[in-house]
Amino acid sequence: MSFRVYEMRRSCKDISAARMLGKYGYETYASTGIAYGAVIPLAVVGIVMKVFGIVVSVVIGISLGGQPIIGFNLGSGNTERVKETITVITKLIIAVGMVSFLIFELMPDVVINLFGSKNTPEYMEYARLCIRIFLGGIILTCFIKSAAIMLQSMGNSFKSTLLALLRDVIIFVPASVILATVSHSIVTMLWAAVISDVLSATIGIIFMRSSVKEISKAENTKSITISDLAIENAKDRS
Repeated sequence: MSFRVYEMRRSCKDISAARMLGKYGYETYASTGIAYGAVIPLAVVGIVMKVFGIVVSVVIGISLGGQPIIGFNLGSGNTERVKETITVITKLIIAVGMVSFLIFELMPDVVINLFGSKNTPEYMEYARLCIRIFLGGIILTCFIKSAAIMLQSMGNSFKSTLLALLRDVIIFVPASVILATVSHSIVTMLWAAVISDVLSATIGIIFMRSSVKEISKAENTKSITISDLAIENAKDRS
């Protein structure tokens, strides 16, 4: 995936989130009766995105490690090794996602306090909500990021780019704008990430299955061709 596509995704998502947080932060109140304002949500989202980036970096590292294995074996026609590599990578990134999910859901305060412990009640409340909701689909996110890289390894650059844009731009941006506009709440807006994760992961599964089927079909066709050639050679010799 090109650097320009990555920057476009990041810019669109950051601009959209900043506008919505700044606009509706003063209309969303904490349990203390005080509005979150614009500063607290922006600071919290900045921290959450840093934590999110750490998890995604691990996933990308694992997926990129398998990229040359997939490419080499696909080129040499060893489809079984390609499938095995995809299975191993998927299991690893799901494990990373599950561990991250448990930390975010069960110990959000530990994550928050890594970036400072002297915080207001409003800050802590929104930070907990942001981590638990916004990162609630982290397992699916890990799969989406990994699937985009594996699709690229298999030569499906269009599907790879589309899948990456679906999660961060095509679905997330409109969903966050619609939820924030309708509810006037920066808490409800966080569910846009979960919606984006579910829809994108569903499409990612479809893309991966179709790509694996194409590989299997190509291998079967190749095997049939080789068998036919062997039979013809045998007949010529006789």
